[in-house]
Amino acid sequence: MEEDIKLSPEQAREIGKAYFFASDGDAEKRSAGLKLLLQAVSGNDPEAQFVISRLLLDGVLKSLETDSEEHALRLMCSAANNGCIQARAFLNAYCEQRYDKEFDERPQIVSEKGLVDFDGRPIKINRQGIFTPIDALLEFKDGKNILTLSTNILFFYGEEIAASEEFEQAVLSGIMEWQGDYEVFGGQKLTVKLQLTKDNNIFDNLIIMPLTDKIGSNVKKISDKLAPKNKKEQIINTLTNKRSFAAAGVKWSVNSRKIIFIQSKSGLFDDYEEIKAVAKHEFGHTIGLGDLYASAIDTLPGVEKGTYTELDCYAIRDKYYNLVMCDHHGPVSNNDIEMVVLAFRDNKMQLYQPSKLKGTISSALGKGN
Repeated sequence: MEEDIKLSPEQAREIGKAYFFASDGDAEKRSAGLKLLLQAVSGNDPEAQFVISRLLLDGVLKSLETDSEEHALRLMCSAANNGCIQARAFLNAYCEQRYDKEFDERPQIVSEKGLVDFDGRPIKINRQGIFTPIDALLEFKDGKNILTLSTNILFFYGEEIAASEEFEQAVLSGIMEWQGDYEVFGGQKLTVKLQLTKDNNIFDNLIIMPLTDKIGSNVKKISDKLAPKNKKEQIINTLTNKRSFAAAGVKWSVNSRKIIFIQSKSGLFDDYEEIKAVAKHEFGHTIGLGDLYASAIDTLPGVEKGTYTELDCYAIRDKYYNLVMCDHHGPVSNNDIEMVVLAFRDNKMQLYQPSKLKGTISSALGKGN
């Protein structure tokens, strides 16, 4: 009866779920439920897309298309891009399981003297001090390798926003997602710890600045008059599309000033899950990582699937890499952490791809870690 009434995608999804997953297993009711779920999918409802995708991947449903998995992943990606947290979590787990399967036979390497690089050389990192906005200390304690990244977060508001406390918490939560246990340089265990403070320092800060519409408009006007021609279009596109970005001086180094400019798609800075993910990605730039894209964008040529074994496990539909430096919703990988280690050891930004103008690829890539 409900299916004869004009339903919103959300209504169709909820009624469809209730019918399809009804405990009585009535075939007619399941059929009606599936029809409603597909109606919600056609209305671009992200949760319905997630449900149908899972049913396809679990073999409960069979796609009319040739490749059922491709169909399911297309729906899952759409659900994730439309804000479905469950879909994002599924994609992350899906890729990490592929990675574990690919490398689960890898022997564990344990050095009695601490972390070593691919050439067997000991890695020493002690980047600390008032002129180092993000401190990095690598220690070997009780047989464990521990990399501690410490920074003081200074939130700078050029214009007040409504819910600043919630905004700040979202940013801090995103940065903290770099913390965890990893396996690097051929299977050595490394624990990454984050120590964040919010003291009122004059120097030695990682600055976070929300770019409101008003500030963005002023920056556009200034760049239109003062920016070089080759930079003007890039600046305007970034602001118009509300893309967040990080700045680290003319050239990244452990001593360069670090600033993250965050824009809000809603303009209200209340899209906290998005802000959290964006902060995670932009923090990656401040600790020395470049962008990773599967295809050419801006001045970057792209990294095609098949280039690096350690990245292929995270390639989704050959369209993009479900990794933090490609898709800000993606996970932080072992390879990302390897590159962070090298960035602080060598005092050099680590790139997945050289720009059309300059740069060399990180030596962490292509090792099949």
